Amino acid sequence: MRKMSILVAALATTSLSTANVAFADTINLRLGSGHPIGMLAYTETASKWFAPELKRRIEGRTDHKVKLQELHAGQVARVTEVLSSTRDGILDIGFISMIFEPSNLFPQNFTLFLPFGSGDARQVTAAGKAAYEAFPELHTTFEENFNQVYLGGACLENYGLGTTFDWTKFSDLQGRKIAGAGTNLDWIVGATAVASNLNEAYQSMQSGVYEGYISASSWWHSFKLNEVAPFFTKADFGAQYLNAVTINKQSWDRLPPEVQEILREVGAEWADVTAEVCARNDAGGLEQLRKLGVDVREIDAAAKQDWATALSAFPQRMADEMRSRGHASGAEIMNFYMSELEKHGHKWAHRYEIK
Repeated sequence: MRKMSILVAALATTSLSTANVAFADTINLRLGSGHPIGMLAYTETASKWFAPELKRRIEGRTDHKVKLQELHAGQVARVTEVLSSTRDGILDIGFISMIFEPSNLFPQNFTLFLPFGSGDARQVTAAGKAAYEAFPELHTTFEENFNQVYLGGACLENYGLGTTFDWTKFSDLQGRKIAGAGTNLDWIVGATAVASNLNEAYQSMQSGVYEGYISASSWWHSFKLNEVAPFFTKADFGAQYLNAVTINKQSWDRLPPEVQEILREVGAEWADVTAEVCARNDAGGLEQLRKLGVDVREIDAAAKQDWATALSAFPQRMADEMRSRGHASGAEIMNFYMSELEKHGHKWAHRYEIK
């Protein structure tokens, strides 16, 4: 009897020590992001591909069952809190929109520092993945500084410009008020840059607070901005490699090796799956805007070159900023990324020089 009691106690202790992630043969994981499912490509694929594919592979290749709890749209973490929530174990797996971590993840925002990159999400994804492989500090910082293991990255759609007014030449924007969020405010030159967000854009353009907003085409109709701003220019500021999926380090350490292997597989493949959705959303967004009566056009080649040339000093400034923050390889990362895009066929409107 005494031996049986000791065995029961030992089993109870073992179960309690792993309760946060697994109980018996069932692995429990909390996944989440700050955006609603489907509003952006990365949350659509997080819920519709990553989660079910992870469950399918684990249950198909191991003896474990999987229970996944999805917590999107800020249920436990706003877009600015996913990194810290995954660090603290509030989320086991976090889908991070790195554009909202301009300080903590400054180097990881490097694609934003190179406007007029490729609008092709597949090219951007391939070049972004190559940069993370060539410069391991881009992903090791998650474990070293934020108590989580990097599993993979993913894209945002190609940025364009929606406006309340018609324009063709770069000079047509001079004196206008154009809004954006975060680093893309630095893309606005000549015009007056206004800090805002998509939730404010409808009323702000309707009331004349500003006259345009830097946005992906799919977001323009999702937020009904076509109703107040019926012009959309495919400006090709570029798709951006700005999302990450990570797992809390303690949650990771408690998982068996075969499950860790599957997590790395799914995390790596998530990039290409999301790239396809980004490409679909970009093309579909432009088509939907046309159906809604929006004047959709591609940026004039001369206007694109003039705008890119006006931003010629911006990438160097951001490389210098990376260096001042202790990231000595910033210029190398940016130059590498530009070259990778060129390998995939991209031609820069202005080839930035970064030292």
